[in-house]
Amino acid sequence: MKPNIFRLATKELSQDGFFTWLLQWADNTNSQHDQLLNETAKDFVRLLIGQPADYTIAKVEAGKQWNNIDIWVKINDEYFIAIEDKTNTGEHSEQLERYKQIATERTKDKNFKLVFIYLKTGNESSATLKKVTEKGYSIIDRKAVLNVLNRRPVKNEIFNDFKEYLTTIENQTDSYTKFDNIISNRQAAEGFFIKLQELLDKETDWGYVPNQTGGFLGFWYHWKRTSDYSIYIQIENTVVPYGIKVVVKIGDWKPSTNTLYKILSDLQPYAHKYSLTISKPDKYRTGETSTLAIIQNAFSVDDSGNLDLDKFIRTLKNLEQTIDEYCTDKENKAGNK
Repeated sequence: MKPNIFRLATKELSQDGFFTWLLQWADNTNSQHDQLLNETAKDFVRLLIGQPADYTIAKVEAGKQWNNIDIWVKINDEYFIAIEDKTNTGEHSEQLERYKQIATERTKDKNFKLVFIYLKTGNESSATLKKVTEKGYSIIDRKAVLNVLNRRPVKNEIFNDFKEYLTTIENQTDSYTKFDNIISNRQAAEGFFIKLQELLDKETDWGYVPNQTGGFLGFWYHWKRTSDYSIYIQIENTVVPYGIKVVVKIGDWKPSTNTLYKILSDLQPYAHKYSLTISKPDKYRTGETSTLAIIQNAFSVDDSGNLDLDKFIRTLKNLEQTIDEYCTDKENKAGNK
């Protein structure tokens, strides 16, 4: 494989540098140096400000690390863009609110149209991205960036190295159809969880969960509350050889091993009704949240190594019904006492 600087320089500062460089290429004076790169950079600017292809771009100024804002851009002395540039991390510490306030205060005498962009080239849960949009930021994701970068046969090596780097991430993310990829490649696992969010069409979330054994990429949803505890579904995906599993978790409770054994025993007939086999983990560990049960044979794979996604979704739906009926019956019995 040909060496690619962006596979080595993976920090967000390196990405800041590329996008600032690309934005500077959008200035009209740079057309004489590389017309195709100049036009592609202008298309990228139009993407950021939501303008059509016939919007004229003449003057562009761009820089980075202004008042802790990753990238700033001035377009035609008309627009001011503040960009929060992210690779694999998410926003934190109310940084988006602070950057928006800073940009607004520092440009209030300039009569700019302000644009706030969350530029994300890694993968992120739709639940967290929704919070970003609620803070007044537009999300520009990897697919949107690649759509611009692929429009013209630009010859520049820096440009093409970055495009190749993003394309590799995109292809790995889309490789989740192969089960082995899900349990061996972080981006394929993220692609799998992104697809689940689309297919389940309900409140879900996913992300990395650190712990003493090395952590895992987790997906959680379907919280059901009883008077004594909450139960929800979690998918835990760790690097091979540990693999992936679907579990039922318990929280909002008074931790007790006896409680875990009792609920598992009560839950099993409901699971059997929906053709599910559930069992206890190797060892019960009580904590703020604990694993109550593991679903056996949750994943089906064909002879070519492809995950049967439709069957997996049916398994999850059966598990949802199992939990729903158990919790409903438990509360009805409690109310009749």
